[in-house]
Amino acid sequence: MIAFFDKYTENAGKLQETMRCMGEDAKIAVLSGEGFLPSGILSPYDFFSYGSRQGEFAEKDLFYNFIPLPEFWEVRLTGGTGGIFDMGCEKAKIYFREPAEKRNVQRVEWHMEDGWVYKIDYYNKYALKYASEFLDTERNVESRVYYSEKNQEMVVEQPVNHMISLLDRGMVRKLFDSRAEFIAGYLEEAGLREEECVLFVQEEKTFEDLSLTSEAGKMWTKVLFSDPGLLNQYAGMGGTNGFRFYEIPEQYRENHGRGEAMILTASDRVEQIEYLISVLPEMRFHIAAHTQVSDKLRKLEESGNVRVYPQISRQDLDMLWDTCDFYLDINHYYEIYDAVNAAHTRNQIILGFDNTVHHRELLADEGIFAEAEQEKMAFTIRELMANPARVQELLGAQQKKKREIWQDLWMRRENGHGI
Repeated sequence: MIAFFDKYTENAGKLQETMRCMGEDAKIAVLSGEGFLPSGILSPYDFFSYGSRQGEFAEKDLFYNFIPLPEFWEVRLTGGTGGIFDMGCEKAKIYFREPAEKRNVQRVEWHMEDGWVYKIDYYNKYALKYASEFLDTERNVESRVYYSEKNQEMVVEQPVNHMISLLDRGMVRKLFDSRAEFIAGYLEEAGLREEECVLFVQEEKTFEDLSLTSEAGKMWTKVLFSDPGLLNQYAGMGGTNGFRFYEIPEQYRENHGRGEAMILTASDRVEQIEYLISVLPEMRFHIAAHTQVSDKLRKLEESGNVRVYPQISRQDLDMLWDTCDFYLDINHYYEIYDAVNAAHTRNQIILGFDNTVHHRELLADEGIFAEAEQEKMAFTIRELMANPARVQELLGAQQKKKREIWQDLWMRRENGHGI
């Protein structure tokens, strides 16, 4: 299987890790021209620019003083950036990779005297200029060129009409009318045509860039989404092969059933929260929201075993993910921070009521309670806090849920139906 990403993010590593857990192998290819992809990540642009020669290149940084320049031009540092000058007149700005204090080049923006940036040169992990963007006066990209290691133009992309040309010694050897055709051409020339092709969508613009709902979209056996909103949008456009991506970590964090529970909510309607707080004084409840909270929620702190986090910070949220062993999916209305999936990945015990669960498919059957079974939920929580063996039993059933989703997904290789 080869999975294409619109851009390289941590989701690529998560997919590879998940596939390893399922006993499958996945090649990763990135559809945007990026100069610092990790080793082993495929790129159609690198393939057409360098071919098999890429394995011969040594990785190295380009120090700003070594940018190739015309005779008598010079480079100067100008604060946190650099500048290229001719006879005292600045021709371009140099922007550095992080950490910027090392002064290694990431891109060079060439500009006219009036400030119009007409070209941006990009440098890669081999210290080569691998691409240039040519811009209009509104800073829209009119064309994008990818180069060989000898600075020969190899790929020319015109984003406005989605046309992509392959060049050989300055002559067009192949012309593609769309990015979908370009990808098909890459698979053919790279000997990957027999691979199952999966697309991982992370941005809305990918729908248009790859014409997903047209005939061209049929090249993808599956379209994966980490964002449920994008998945719903795709389904609304008629997409039938879209699936939610659920990460399976190679190793789950330890969970000992400690008396720390978190709830993420977008409203003050939290099912049976007053009852649970009162009958479980040994449990500390952390209730967090991404907005300000009502007096109703704030008043819960009077119980002594509750802390409320209005407009929770990223630091506090990360702290709760690390310290809480229970996640209570008992808030009404919509979910925030992809909470249930995040709790599952972090191996928290997830419990919820029939009328509040947001992702039933991720909860163990015994973790879901009828609306009126608050006493049974409280009993279960108390039992889990006292019995480590029960904790591991429930977590085992919970972890099995994601594996079943993936097993079902890969059993559908032939029919292409989504969920």
